[in-house]
Amino acid sequence: MARRCVVVGLALAVLAGWVVSTEAAGVFIVSRAGVTAYNDAKAGFMQMAYSLPLPGFNPKTVELNGSAADEAALAALKVQSPALVYAVGSYAARKVRETLPETWVVYGMVYYPEVEGFTDDPKMVGIASLGPPKALANLLKALGGKTKGLVVIHSEAVQKAMPGLLSRLATDGFEATAKSVASAKDLQPAFDAVKEQAKAILLLPDPITSSPDAVRFIVSQCVAAKIPPVSLSEILVSDGALCASFYPASAIGNQAAKVSQAILASNKAPSDRVVPPLESETALNSGTANALKITLPKDLRIGVTYE
Repeated sequence: MARRCVVVGLALAVLAGWVVSTEAAGVFIVSRAGVTAYNDAKAGFMQMAYSLPLPGFNPKTVELNGSAADEAALAALKVQSPALVYAVGSYAARKVRETLPETWVVYGMVYYPEVEGFTDDPKMVGIASLGPPKALANLLKALGGKTKGLVVIHSEAVQKAMPGLLSRLATDGFEATAKSVASAKDLQPAFDAVKEQAKAILLLPDPITSSPDAVRFIVSQCVAAKIPPVSLSEILVSDGALCASFYPASAIGNQAAKVSQAILASNKAPSDRVVPPLESETALNSGTANALKITLPKDLRIGVTYE
């Protein structure tokens, strides 16, 4: 069971009594509806937007659901001529860019902006959504694991993001290689091909691991081979990975508001086109730790624990 406290009360309380600005050229939020984590990413943005404050901020979210109604919602947004849009999720970011090709877009909750083509757009700035490798390296070492010989098993669909990820892993202390798979049926041969060299397996949120059964299969293979399965996403720890470093959705929203303010003040993108949040967390699956016979250090601090 997860132990966690996400502070969203301030944003929601302020929202309840706030007089919404209706001036044109303001800041708007667009999000894909129905994704629980996106609520925290929006609340974090709202909280920081009011704290800064962010001029012209309109807290009423434009919710997209993948239906024909999205076009009408986006057309109504276009009429308001926003100066900047905070887009939550890949779908929202794509649809906003299609509708408003010249508008500043700050996006969050997008794991692979390189795959989406967002990093090629001079007026799109992302907030990193995969967790920080350095924090994962420190956590893995604390658990007695090794950072040399990390193998990233990933879907072919995110191949374009691998060079950048491997570079970040190397910068933060890992010696990492990648192994792509086309579908879940390729997981067994992929694991067999790397298990002799792997000191840890990194699982990513992608089309392969979107299936909890696929994650459990890899975790079971790792446990049998005594190889720690780790991640840069909390959700994969809830599905069975040993541990992860991750950015809380609320921290992604906070940073998006700060980046938005800086863009509006200068009309320039930051030098880093994908900006990391200032706060990260760690997660641990105690059941997987027990299965791997890992003794947890008494002074180990973990943000979220799954049992």
